[in-house]
Amino acid sequence: MPERQTNTDIGELSLSSEPKCCRWSRSSGIVLSTVLAIIAVASIATAAYFAGRSATPSNAYFPTIDATTAVFSEKFSMATGPVSDDAEGLFVLDHNSGLLQCTVIYPRVGRFMASFTAQVGEALQGGGKGGSYMMVTGLADFPRSSNTPAAPSVVYVLDTSTGNYACYGIPFNKVFVSSNRAQQGGLVLLATGSANPLIDRDSIR
Repeated sequence: MPERQTNTDIGELSLSSEPKCCRWSRSSGIVLSTVLAIIAVASIATAAYFAGRSATPSNAYFPTIDATTAVFSEKFSMATGPVSDDAEGLFVLDHNSGLLQCTVIYPRVGRFMASFTAQVGEALQGGGKGGSYMMVTGLADFPRSSNTPAAPSVVYVLDTSTGNYACYGIPFNKVFVSSNRAQQGGLVLLATGSANPLIDRDSIR
């Protein structure tokens, strides 16, 4: 009896019977489509890159941000501010006593080695013990010498019950840091003001 061809044999026969030219054309078409797709994606990416460069000025830059921190609660206010190129001061205000303290860690020894204080009630005229305060720090470029050292920071304190405020400077000597010499003293009262100034009506007529 003649042998029966299986489905597998028939499939292999039909595949092998396909002309080589047709199989080559189909494979070439797939390869060509893939190459064209890659070229299209690369062209879009290149166009987007140069469009972004042309939209950005050649002298553009991203500015750096120098920030300090200030927080407060019912009993304390706390802030930070730079006192030298490599150190910052920690400012703590006790609302109950009105004592303002600035302490500084020396980076080389990792300890608080500088301390400066002030009694804010004396400057705020009406503030004092049991007051309610807000405090922030700022930057100031004071003339400095060996006799009058000054940190590039100031600290502002506001008595929220009266609106009076005061600005203090920090007599921080950065030369002491290199020799690990401790320093302490009083914060320097620079100026005072009020958030509720009296209006002189005669002067504005």
